Amino acid sequence: MDGRRADALVAHLIRADGEEDLCFATWRPSTGRHRQTAIIMDPVLPEAGERHVHGNASYESGYALRAARVAAERCEGLVFMHAHPRGSGWQPLNEIDARAEASIANLARGLTGLPLVGMTLGGNDRSWSARAWDRGAGREIACTHCESVRVIGRHLHVTFNDTLRPRPVIQPSQQRTVHAWGDDVQASLARLRVLVAGAGSVGLHVVESLARAGVQHIAVMDFDRVEFVNLDRLSSATRLDALLRRPKVDLARRILGQAATAGYPLHELLETSVCEPAGLEALLDFDLVFSCVDRPWPRHVLNTVAYADLLPVIDGGLRLEAGSQGGMRNAYWRSHVVTAGRPCLACIGQYDPSDVQLERDGSLDDPVYIAGLPSNSPLRVNQNVSALSIAAASALLNQFLSLVVAPSGMGDPGPLRQRLATHKIDHLDVSCVDGCPYAASIGDGDKRLDPTAPHARADRMRASDSRRIKLLRSLLDSMDRAMLGGATGLARLVAPVR
Repeated sequence: MDGRRADALVAHLIRADGEEDLCFATWRPSTGRHRQTAIIMDPVLPEAGERHVHGNASYESGYALRAARVAAERCEGLVFMHAHPRGSGWQPLNEIDARAEASIANLARGLTGLPLVGMTLGGNDRSWSARAWDRGAGREIACTHCESVRVIGRHLHVTFNDTLRPRPVIQPSQQRTVHAWGDDVQASLARLRVLVAGAGSVGLHVVESLARAGVQHIAVMDFDRVEFVNLDRLSSATRLDALLRRPKVDLARRILGQAATAGYPLHELLETSVCEPAGLEALLDFDLVFSCVDRPWPRHVLNTVAYADLLPVIDGGLRLEAGSQGGMRNAYWRSHVVTAGRPCLACIGQYDPSDVQLERDGSLDDPVYIAGLPSNSPLRVNQNVSALSIAAASALLNQFLSLVVAPSGMGDPGPLRQRLATHKIDHLDVSCVDGCPYAASIGDGDKRLDPTAPHARADRMRASDSRRIKLLRSLLDSMDRAMLGGATGLARLVAPVR
């Protein structure tokens, strides 16, 4: 749920007299490959006489029926919430609470077509627990316990179900990291499911830092290949990788294998595009996304899910300015978190929505079209410097730490722009324009307008790999591991390209 709705629910459920309280709300589904998320929408607060507070709290059947009808009218599911004022962390479902939820689970599903979601709020630390009554029927109805509850406010507060997502054991290689912020922060950070979209000069630095910080589940999504033009800025890329046109996700695999400090890491390499239906479905399995893409269409997709699916996206960019007499005039890199309560990528100028169709129809891959653009068009900028890519990656990672670790309770700082010439950081005062469609789509979930389509460029890139070059890659990788130990051994034997 977003922070505004969470605050409203906490204000109702946590009473000054310390008594338990309850209420209903509605929810919408957001469906990934393997995980379904319930996005909590608006509360349906009790009216006079509909609930009673007497140490424990109870409600009249008419309140449940009214709330279920409200949910059905909105084509949403029903949520039943109650508080444990002295509870902390994930609250196990006791027998009394289970009976109360089971008694209305059939009603909720019958009227709304969606399972009842039950939620418990721990009053001591505002931690939530949740379950979905999605199995069986009648007296045999049963619940599936959720993995986590995520509240997206100024910082990302996640309550984990320790049974399904156990606290990781601190590794000897993580001691200095843990000393920076303590065991509890590390336990939360390490259990986040993080996707890095784009394995380029910025993305691979982000991947390495996440792996070294102990994040257990990291996925990297990119369909592109290594070329010689990438070697001046692509971390771990070698001449052999360029000769073999190795997929960039293979570089990510190499980095993750070498850098991971988690005891039981889970790494996914997704050779697809976020613009494809399969890419969108995959990214909805994650808690947070790093946007390390540089084109309008993938940014449009990520901008969409940041609001419709309450999936925080950490985005940034790098721009270089040439001097009128030659040399570099300046360089800028930006970083920001986009999701509910923050300005979207279109409104802060990270991409122009009118350019999305140009990428969809292939114009941005047409040399004739690109040649006809003004020389200063962002669509034809082709500059990068390794050191500045590292700076941009650092800016994104700092936004991540502010969002997740929240030093001094501050949370993320909003959109930032850094200037190389003066080493000045600007806090950008921007907001979404009136009528912004992204800001209006908060919580749409599966009802969002579909931003995906078949991606011709991704198809061409994957199809360009001949059976022969795939076989050669496999053979050389096997020889490399056997003869020299390590993925870059043979690369050291490849003569410099003239």
